[in-house]
Amino acid sequence: MSHVKYPLAPIAGESLMGLVARVTAENGYPRTGTLLSEAGWVYDNKPTAATTNAEQLPALADILVVPYPQLLHHAHGPEGSAIIHWFGGRAWQSELRTTIRRYAPASLALSAHHRAIWQLASVPFCPETFQVLRSECHECGVTQRWRYANGIATCDQDVCSADLREGPAEFIPLEMRDNLGIYAGLFSHDSDVRTASRSQFPDPIARLEPHDIADLALKLSPWLNDQLRGKWLTNLDLTMAVISALHDAVTLLRQWPIVPAQLLPTPGEGDNWPNKLGHAVKQARIGRSSPRVKALFAMFLHGLQQEQPDLSQSPDLTDLPSADEGNDIIGLISAKSAVRVLRETDTIIAKLRAAGVFKLTDVRVHGVVRPFHDPEEIEELARTKPDRLPLTAVSQSTQLPRYAIAQLMQSGLLAPLTHPYWEARYGVRNTTTQAWAAFEAKIQAKADPAMIDGVPLQIAARAIGGRAKPWAGIFAWLLGPDGRFGLAPEATDLSHQILIPAELIDTLRMLENPLSGAHVEDELSGADASEILNVAAKQFLKFVATGLIRRHGKAYLAADVLQTAAEIIGSVEIGYRMGLPPQSAQKWARKVGLPTIHDAGYCRMSFAKITKQGAWSG
Repeated sequence: MSHVKYPLAPIAGESLMGLVARVTAENGYPRTGTLLSEAGWVYDNKPTAATTNAEQLPALADILVVPYPQLLHHAHGPEGSAIIHWFGGRAWQSELRTTIRRYAPASLALSAHHRAIWQLASVPFCPETFQVLRSECHECGVTQRWRYANGIATCDQDVCSADLREGPAEFIPLEMRDNLGIYAGLFSHDSDVRTASRSQFPDPIARLEPHDIADLALKLSPWLNDQLRGKWLTNLDLTMAVISALHDAVTLLRQWPIVPAQLLPTPGEGDNWPNKLGHAVKQARIGRSSPRVKALFAMFLHGLQQEQPDLSQSPDLTDLPSADEGNDIIGLISAKSAVRVLRETDTIIAKLRAAGVFKLTDVRVHGVVRPFHDPEEIEELARTKPDRLPLTAVSQSTQLPRYAIAQLMQSGLLAPLTHPYWEARYGVRNTTTQAWAAFEAKIQAKADPAMIDGVPLQIAARAIGGRAKPWAGIFAWLLGPDGRFGLAPEATDLSHQILIPAELIDTLRMLENPLSGAHVEDELSGADASEILNVAAKQFLKFVATGLIRRHGKAYLAADVLQTAAEIIGSVEIGYRMGLPPQSAQKWARKVGLPTIHDAGYCRMSFAKITKQGAWSG
């Protein structure tokens, strides 16, 4: 199967399986299972594409005729052991309902598409119409499932096919909608809505990630509604109690750390509070939640114990984070969270932490001192990671040597990534695609469109010898008021695109680097070493074979390369300095008896003497 005949565009906030169901109906397939099976999708007990790995999505994108990045935005692939992607945010994987198809009749009447947020068990209502979600058909009573879906607005049973938009469903009271809208906004497909929901909470709640705020609200819910204590929050008979408790939890979190008196839980008749508090203590110790959520929940439990006089026999809370420890943890993230956010391994993060790469704060938790990370630092690194552009990639695409790109970063002509994480993690200097695009834009803007003749920069630069080329100085001159160059549109890389007027090559030779200190690293790649020496790879290997240039692993010692560069001169550099083509320069060198060094170049000192004496003119 190549692609469907009548594709449909995803709707903002639509679930991936909802899109598949609409496409199924539009193209005449009997059910989503048929379409996905023909597409090669393997069914298990959970017939959904919503939580698939990203590697499986390109084929589905091709079949649905939807751009892969757009389809990926609507998928909820795993980000870690318990976290999934959620429209640029995150959600708990355990919250996602992948078999049962929940819906709000009033919302379907507005638009017959399945909202992704309806898949989350912790959001039992639709934030558009504030109608309680249902999963059974109002006529036949059969639970709606994805495998048999054909469209979104009809019952998936062939013998029924009732219009689900006409079914009854309970509406949430008006006075509860403000808080519940804030809660549901934490899972909005729109990042601006998620940000707006976070802004409704005070510090430290607002500094939690949206899914962590929702997690804390769920933890508090059983303590704010008697019906929920010791019960599963997914019990359909308790849906309205859960909704009411979530409303109260948002009220509490918006006034944190004050617990309104009317929300303070009180033990009911027959309540076994010590046992219930013991379960809550276990949650605070080992639950799935982030350390910051556990700390805040522990603070709530400490306060609860102090307020309730009959909790004297309650479990010992001393091994939970104390209120002070909780305040220390709030605003920080654990090493495990750093691993998840940066998508690294425990081993890599541990090595980088030991190398002093991160800002760390030691906090005593459960009597043990543990390092915690600055969330702003980690989140900024995570945001930048997709845009990272290593020096090696820039060198390869431009055909400029690696040390040239390093000089551009040192000089500030190309903005580098300065956090020590980048070089420690990847072993090379890094910039960003955005910074490189800005640099290329400067080149394009400065180029003379009328200049179509000239010498490609890579070749013109061979006139510079005896040292590492001053690439930062070259580009500073090109982009400055005195620089003149054109661009060859047919060239595929920057070093051949830039055309230098032949009469300016001598100026190029005289340029100096604006950088202080060394202009190259202590070790060079073979390609960079050859470029400094102005020799081909085969000639360079001759120097290596003689021992003049020593290896260190896969690299070469820069000191040896620079010393050799000071001793030899190539025919290209001779030609430019004498106004001769390279082949003519070689003939001249043989004519005047210019001595060679290992058949890889000529003696620079002898060349200087001959030119000084004027013997070259004869």
